[in-house]
Amino acid sequence: MIQYADIALNIPFKTEETLTYQIPDGMNRLQIGCRVEVELRKRKMEGVVIGVHFNMPSYEIKCIKRQIDKEPVVNSEQIQLAYWMRDFYVSTLGESLYKMIPTGRKNQLSEPVVVDSPELLTLNDEQLSAYEKIKADFGNEKIHLLYGITGSGKTEVYIHLLNHILKNTDKSAILLVPEISLTFQILYRLELIFGKQLALLHSNLRVSDRYKNYLQLLRGEKRIVIGTRSAIFAPVKNLGLVILDEEHDNSYKEHSNPRYHARQVAQQRIKVNKATLLLGSATPSLESFYYAKKGVIVMHRLSKRAKSSSLSTVQVVSKKEDKELVGEDLLFKIKQRLERKEQVVLLLNRRGYSPLIYNRKEKKFIECPNCTSNLCYHSKGKAICHLCGYSEKYQKIQKEYPDSIELMGAGTQKLEEYLLEKFPGVRLERLDQDSTKNREVISSTITKLINRELDILTGTQMIAKGLDAPLVTLVGVINAGTGLGLPDFRAGERVFSLLTQVAGRAGRADLNGEVIIETVNADHRVLQLSKEQNYDKFYDEEIIVRRSLLFPPFTRLIRIVSRSSKEEKAKETIEKISQILLEKYKTMDHSTNYILGPVECPFFKIDSNYRFHILIKTNEQNSFRQIIREFVLPLGSSSVYLEIDIDPVDLV
Repeated sequence: MIQYADIALNIPFKTEETLTYQIPDGMNRLQIGCRVEVELRKRKMEGVVIGVHFNMPSYEIKCIKRQIDKEPVVNSEQIQLAYWMRDFYVSTLGESLYKMIPTGRKNQLSEPVVVDSPELLTLNDEQLSAYEKIKADFGNEKIHLLYGITGSGKTEVYIHLLNHILKNTDKSAILLVPEISLTFQILYRLELIFGKQLALLHSNLRVSDRYKNYLQLLRGEKRIVIGTRSAIFAPVKNLGLVILDEEHDNSYKEHSNPRYHARQVAQQRIKVNKATLLLGSATPSLESFYYAKKGVIVMHRLSKRAKSSSLSTVQVVSKKEDKELVGEDLLFKIKQRLERKEQVVLLLNRRGYSPLIYNRKEKKFIECPNCTSNLCYHSKGKAICHLCGYSEKYQKIQKEYPDSIELMGAGTQKLEEYLLEKFPGVRLERLDQDSTKNREVISSTITKLINRELDILTGTQMIAKGLDAPLVTLVGVINAGTGLGLPDFRAGERVFSLLTQVAGRAGRADLNGEVIIETVNADHRVLQLSKEQNYDKFYDEEIIVRRSLLFPPFTRLIRIVSRSSKEEKAKETIEKISQILLEKYKTMDHSTNYILGPVECPFFKIDSNYRFHILIKTNEQNSFRQIIREFVLPLGSSSVYLEIDIDPVDLV
């Protein structure tokens, strides 16, 4: 009999879930979960087989062109998870499945390896209490929050839990980190302890290595996974534990369809597997902390540093914009540390040389021709847009506006130049998006810091997390208020978290640490709370604002963005969507559902696309999902793209 296969393609179908193709004679080993090549509208496409059957369709169908995989690359749990993602994130089955499969091709089967673990570090009383209580809950589908100050030893608790899973159960575990390059110290320890049972899944790996690790997990040859956001889809056998380190970090949110959050996917996976989810942070997301205080999440506190050091002292220093790039107090403290052969970390959360190029004659900043954003001057004579990547020669701008151009503000490149002038011969490195295009630069730079081959490390927010260098005794933050003015209700939370995290880089061993935060708005409540390093107090104040404005955790959000290269098309579409939503809104509870907009997005134009958005605050997300799938998605077209973001983490 002729066999047929239902195939999910990685394209945004509005109606069809899968397409049916005939399995040609001779393709006898095709299984559910294998990838195949098919033809659609005269184009070769790749898809995943979701079902195999003998039900002949009532229409003419094509044959599968080629079988790509000899064995399945997704298992039944992943397929079920893709169905859940399709419904939860208002996406398609194919788009959801292809978030799980790393690019690459099949590798040869490798032999399983037995692990001989070295000894673990001894836990202190707080760490041991948390470890025992979390371990006791294994198998109960519980969520735990390990809330510990910076340097309190959360990682050591993770390692003990992973070791227990490996040694005393037949289960597997996933450890997620926001940025793999910054956690190579942890990686090294994990490799020592877990040996060949450890699989890495992240974008910095060679394609072949990543795919090989993925297949070894799928076959059950490895049981411990460490990786970034997409590692949450790792096809482990018998999942028992998922850990999200720095659970507040925005990098756990995907920004292409389906716009999933790793924490939400983790919750679904522990539900299916009756596993445990552990969230760890010194500055938890307000939503997680809220549910922990309500008892929905089990909270464990680590209130002291693991290496008996105390938290660093923090000063907030008022500094005028027209003064030197670095204030006198901070310059003196840097000089002092260099004389003592200690190390300094300086954070300036703006890359480039000067973030603004000002035209004095026309009294305006030079903008990107493709975006509602200013061009930023970078060293080597380029003006670059940080939204779309557009660049042009600075010399060209100077010729266009002779004797009228002025560079304003400072980025990390200018800070680097300034410090090298102030401290000739200092050993200095910079870490930001420009200096780390080769990802190996990050690990080599951090290695230099740890090995005392660096005096000063500067950079953007990437240097705020993961660093553990015992000789860093001074942390300086330049222009600390950057980010507070964004039109986003989470702006204050992000800045508080960043400052707390970077402050935690100082004084992590025997030497006392000091933090100096320079800003033009020293009285801002977020900066004053950062000085106290008191997350509980920040939470108590911030949650009042969230409650009064009905922002999460008191409602859920859905953001709909209409974008098009034609402004009128984008506007017309968002207005139609608004009419549909307002019509449906009439039958809903107006006290718990709000529709804001449509309005222009704060970044109205990005990469020559005009953007309008609607924000929905609701406690009836499922009702809105149904409305969006049935009535809103069909309004998208080849000229207008619709972004559906369930529980967005930014609104710009």
